[in-house]
Amino acid sequence: MAALRLSLVALLLALCACSLPGRSASAIGGLFSASAAEGSGDASSDSGTSASADLPPAGRSLTRRDPAPDPHPEDRLLRLPAEMRLAAAETVNAERLGRVEKEGDRRVIVLTPLPCRIAEQEAAPQEAADREGCRSLNMATFTARSQQVWTLAPGRYTVRVANRQVGWPVGLWIRSDKGESLAAEGGGAAGETIEVEIDLVPGSYLVSLPLLPTPDYLWEVKRGAR
Repeated sequence: MAALRLSLVALLLALCACSLPGRSASAIGGLFSASAAEGSGDASSDSGTSASADLPPAGRSLTRRDPAPDPHPEDRLLRLPAEMRLAAAETVNAERLGRVEKEGDRRVIVLTPLPCRIAEQEAAPQEAADREGCRSLNMATFTARSQQVWTLAPGRYTVRVANRQVGWPVGLWIRSDKGESLAAEGGGAAGETIEVEIDLVPGSYLVSLPLLPTPDYLWEVKRGAR
């Protein structure tokens, strides 16, 4: 059937060559050769290449995925700017000062939220009545305030935040000084307790209660700190 079709096309082209002035038989023959090559699939075409270039590689999905929603969007609204760090008045060993409690095999770091601060890490001279008041207070006073920088031995800890004196959620955020988040909790309403398990390796960590909000406090984890 293919041979018959090609014979019919050739006959039609020959008739056209006779009726069209100025067209040589060789030109018509060249046109026929190109048509035959396309029909046989032996020759590649530019149009086929450009069309396939627009297709995605095999296995690639064209579906756009939106980023995962922020689980604690309020943290970004109430957190202090990253460059706002409290001064370090002294470096203290948290375990020797009783900041780390032993409960069986567990080592528990207890943090007590007060408005605008963590009680164990600084003695702020003022307090505010709500979270926006704390934010304003902290932004205005952080340069004049100092903290205790805690040193801790490496290992696994339970971090406990018991909200007994603040009338709104306090949250908990622990991250490395390079920005890696180790724990982020958005709860801790009045009367509630937050507990997280965390492995601390040697390095520096920033700790805050972002829904109070508080400034960032510094923990240094060092071998032989105990």
